[in-house]
Amino acid sequence: MITVQDIIKNSKEHPVKRGRITRLANEQVTISIVGGASGLYGDFEKDFEVAVIDNHNGEFVTKMFHPDGNDDVIGYMEGVALEELVNKILHKNFQIL
Repeated sequence: MITVQDIIKNSKEHPVKRGRITRLANEQVTISIVGGASGLYGDFEKDFEVAVIDNHNGEFVTKMFHPDGNDDVIGYMEGVALEELVNKILHKNFQIL
């Protein structure tokens, strides 16, 4: 099971915004989790900005996994909800990029 602590521990500096980024992937999708800087929708401690991207065509597929959303990203997703989403999508055979 992937936890918020795992996501924070495995983060890197965001290449553009100077916040933090963690990318998790399996063969089908990549989950990009960012936050902690102005312009990013989350503080990367309690809430996060999340996007799910199809690895085959590079398109955002976030809405397939979070139908309440109306955007390509989920802004300010709380840690518990993030853990549920990530573990639902990546049950096994994933890697940290």
